[in-house]
Amino acid sequence: MVELRLSASTSHKCINYDTRTSEKPLERIRLSTSRKVNYLSLVIAAVCFGTIAVFSYYLSLLGVSSLQQALFRIGFTVLFLFIGLGLAYSFRGITLQRKHLSFFAVYGLLGIALSIIVYITAIAIGTPVVVAVSITYLYPAITLLMGRIFLDEKLTFLRLIAVPLSIAGAVIVSVPIFPYVAAVPIAGIILSFSNAIFAAVYVVLGRKWGGYEGYRPSVTTFWGFFFALVWMGPIILIISLFVSDPRVVGIQLFQPLPVWLLLMAFALIATTIPYLLTNVGVEKVDASAASIILLLDPISAVLFGIIFLSQPVAIWQAFGAVLIFLATALIALEPRFHTR
Repeated sequence: MVELRLSASTSHKCINYDTRTSEKPLERIRLSTSRKVNYLSLVIAAVCFGTIAVFSYYLSLLGVSSLQQALFRIGFTVLFLFIGLGLAYSFRGITLQRKHLSFFAVYGLLGIALSIIVYITAIAIGTPVVVAVSITYLYPAITLLMGRIFLDEKLTFLRLIAVPLSIAGAVIVSVPIFPYVAAVPIAGIILSFSNAIFAAVYVVLGRKWGGYEGYRPSVTTFWGFFFALVWMGPIILIISLFVSDPRVVGIQLFQPLPVWLLLMAFALIATTIPYLLTNVGVEKVDASAASIILLLDPISAVLFGIIFLSQPVAIWQAFGAVLIFLATALIALEPRFHTR
């Protein structure tokens, strides 16, 4: 009897041990696969963001003002997400808790509406594109600090290396063939830096309320853009008081069909898809890491500029691309370093 009890006990322990050890690899595989999806979502988002310059260029040639581009980017995005959520969840899964309404109002204002508007305004008042873009690419460093303060994310050694690498690479890629040497308006610098802050706010808040609070990425994106659309009215009114250039504030509702199709494509490819995929990515990827991966945006912008706008490319821009890829690789390999 004693031997039987000991055998049963021993076999029971063996079964428990085998079960535990067999589950661990499966959990690791699922976690690894999930993170790969999140990383891939951020990469695709960065590529889509790179199409903004192409769409904006052709719409400007067709006489569509900057504010009208921004307004219909946001408006069509709300429409696309509303239809998509209705088909996917029959509108049952998109309700918000009343206590979170104020958050999404702030999210739509700072993370989306102002982020889109301030860049356009900076360019409109004479800020060189290279200056506006270069200052905007400070947002990974801002995201790193905000992630530490608001999300309690770790300031790892690899991230402290990847942030300056990615910023340097993004600035180098964005530098034109003939650098701008004249004076830069102070207001343009302030607006560009504000854009960097707003870009960081979008990533951090998306991480907090998507990854932590349990809202689906599609729901987070929809309500953010819904409130951004609500804010666009007052924002356009305020800007119209200070800017009279029709290329900036002119809004014409009667446009030919090709313009409307281009606006819809602009909203879908350069806004709906990348913003949604960004929120998918930050579900499992820290905000600071996500902001670095999203700096693949200038590389895709340069490539689309070559293909669709016949823009020349300098050798140093290829060097900047290498720096961004290196920073992205460090972030992608970070979990493996922690595991080891």
